[in-house]
Amino acid sequence: MLVRSLLLALCLTACGTDTTGLALGENIDVRLGTSIQMPGDTLSVKFTDVTADSRCPTGVQCVWAGEATTLFTVNAGDPVTLTLGADAAKARVITHGYQVTLVGLKPYPTSSGPIAKADYVATIQVTSAKD
Repeated sequence: MLVRSLLLALCLTACGTDTTGLALGENIDVRLGTSIQMPGDTLSVKFTDVTADSRCPTGVQCVWAGEATTLFTVNAGDPVTLTLGADAAKARVITHGYQVTLVGLKPYPTSSGPIAKADYVATIQVTSAKD
């Protein structure tokens, strides 16, 4: 539990690349503008942008739940778009022998106004695509 808490703190406050305590299959929080690198491998994933966030704000009745579209850069060059919404297939991609899945995006919208880009934290999961 201590390792997981330390990992979360590092991911949320780091401006560079974090490799501390990362493991395949675990949920990893990545703040916008930061990256993670899987230990013992060359895979790095950087959360570079939120290009759209139409998720239905809490306390509001919407016709549809909406979706959030994010942009990541894999290994400092390959752009990957992952969308959190009704179509689960749009939330994952296979690249460089790994499956990267967008599990969540915080904060969740409220009716009080737009979210500042600097406040976004994506939760991703990295697993081997070779299995």
